Amino acid sequence: MLNSLFKKLFVLSTTTLMLTLFIIVSFSRVAAEQRETKVELDQIIDLQLSVDLLRSQLWFFLQFGDELSLNQVELAQAELATKLAKYKKSHNQLENIQRMNHSLNALLTREIQLYVVEASESESVNSIGFLHSRYNMIVQNMTEELAYVHQSALNRNTDNVQSVMMYAAAWLVVCSFLVSATAWLISFRFKAGVEAMKKAIVDLANGNLDSKVEVVKMDEEFRRMARFFDEMTVSLRDTTVTKQELEDEVKRQTKQLIHKQEQLIFLAEHDPLTNLMNRRAFDRALESAIVKANRSNCKLAIFFIDLDEFKSVNDTFGHDAGDAILVEVSNRILTAIRESDFACRLGGDEFVVCLDLLNDFDVVTVKAQQLLEIINLPINFNNRTLKVGASIGVSYFPDHTRNKEVLVSLADEAMYRAKQMVGPACFDGRSTICKKAVSPVRLTSINE
Repeated sequence: MLNSLFKKLFVLSTTTLMLTLFIIVSFSRVAAEQRETKVELDQIIDLQLSVDLLRSQLWFFLQFGDELSLNQVELAQAELATKLAKYKKSHNQLENIQRMNHSLNALLTREIQLYVVEASESESVNSIGFLHSRYNMIVQNMTEELAYVHQSALNRNTDNVQSVMMYAAAWLVVCSFLVSATAWLISFRFKAGVEAMKKAIVDLANGNLDSKVEVVKMDEEFRRMARFFDEMTVSLRDTTVTKQELEDEVKRQTKQLIHKQEQLIFLAEHDPLTNLMNRRAFDRALESAIVKANRSNCKLAIFFIDLDEFKSVNDTFGHDAGDAILVEVSNRILTAIRESDFACRLGGDEFVVCLDLLNDFDVVTVKAQQLLEIINLPINFNNRTLKVGASIGVSYFPDHTRNKEVLVSLADEAMYRAKQMVGPACFDGRSTICKKAVSPVRLTSINE
């Protein structure tokens, strides 16, 4: 059964080839028949010309009755006999004409015999008259016989051509039907197979890994493709995550990337030990705070903090003790300032705090005393009690300056003035002079 596209195409090509070959053979036979008929007709015409020549020579002989005319009749009759003998192989119907020509030859022989007898004899005269009448009868019969042979050749040619054409037409109809039926079957099966494969591929493209090729009337080649497609979808189901799983994985990876990005940003802007802002982040935050203060007519205060006795503790108990102090001091600073304020570690044991969004500077003294007190509290480290103090320098925006770098530099200078005093102290840049206190907290003026 033709259940394969290859088989149907093979049948189609074979039938087409057979049809082509049969058409070629049929036309070749028709052409050969035409050539054969043409040869026969040419021979018949040649014989007719010879008969006509013989007729004309007999007419001359009957008119003049001389020996020369008789010789010409003999020559014409001999030529006709030669052609009849030559063409007899191609024409079986020339036997009658050949017999007539033999009869004519016998009459001519008798004519010659009578021609030498005296013409006065009445018997000779009667015999010659009879011969002359026989001449005309034989030549007329030859002409009629040639006409019959001519018509027979035409009829035979017509019959043969019709037979070839009928066979050719029959084969054309049969082969055309086979070609049309095979082509229609190929088209129907091919369309069904393509539609089934297309539907399955579209389902797979939409994410349906359970899609299968619907088995319809299709050729073996499409069935193999369908089996391969089904095996492929099974493999994809085993090795490929679903759309929901992929979306969940993308969300998880995105969340991780965002978290890592936030960590990178945090690490890029914060001190790795204390988690306070580093110098670059503090400069950017301070610049933003100054812009906001200029727009809202608010004030800023900068605390520049340096730890007292930190180097002695670090040298005595090691860097781990120093790191613990820095971490604890950073935490205490963060708990002491407001949410709107921000702090940074510049490096070593130096810290900077910005009191942001101030309406006045009354809170500065209270906040400075609070910082001095909490920094001066004891710190436990490995069953030991460590203690450091702090020296704080203060600068004010916009009272001291509107320049960011100068603002930090003034607080740094004020810190060094406070460092010269005994015990924890805070030195500000206001015009008001704060006396040095006997208690651990001391406020003095920059003009002192």
